[in-house]
Amino acid sequence: MKNNIYIGILSITLAACQTLPLATPKKSTEPSLTASGGLDHVEIIRLLPTEDVRIFLERWAIKNSVKAASILSAVGSLKTAVLRFADQHNAKTLTGPFEIVSLTGTVAASGVHLHLSVSDKTGQTVGGHLTEGSLVYTTLELVIGVYRGMEFVRRPDERTGFSELYIF
Repeated sequence: MKNNIYIGILSITLAACQTLPLATPKKSTEPSLTASGGLDHVEIIRLLPTEDVRIFLERWAIKNSVKAASILSAVGSLKTAVLRFADQHNAKTLTGPFEIVSLTGTVAASGVHLHLSVSDKTGQTVGGHLTEGSLVYTTLELVIGVYRGMEFVRRPDERTGFSELYIF
């Protein structure tokens, strides 16, 4: 009897939550440095050996007309990692195999900004900006959150001298 009461209360609570409206993000015609919105959906993708991680993500965003997304999780390995380190103009090619310790960043058809950390067989870890030429070794499992009601755009920022993120 006691369990039936708890199940009834839980059912009423869940039904009430289902009727709550989701927040609708405010649309703006002016770019912003901040935004709030909601997760539209999650994409789960597995990359195969020799696929170029950055090129895959750029093409995936364009093919799917992705306006705003981010890497939620990445687990896998690379046979080569091509990284541009802080305050450097040229990228460096590292030969693995490597375990991916972290892959994070923003993804949109208008551009990507990705950071990668990898560790070698001794556990030494290095990280930087992910560039073209970073190739999957055995697999890469990606979980990507796609957002609704906003758009990521990269524009030159005179304060930094780089093409930076603006949000619509």
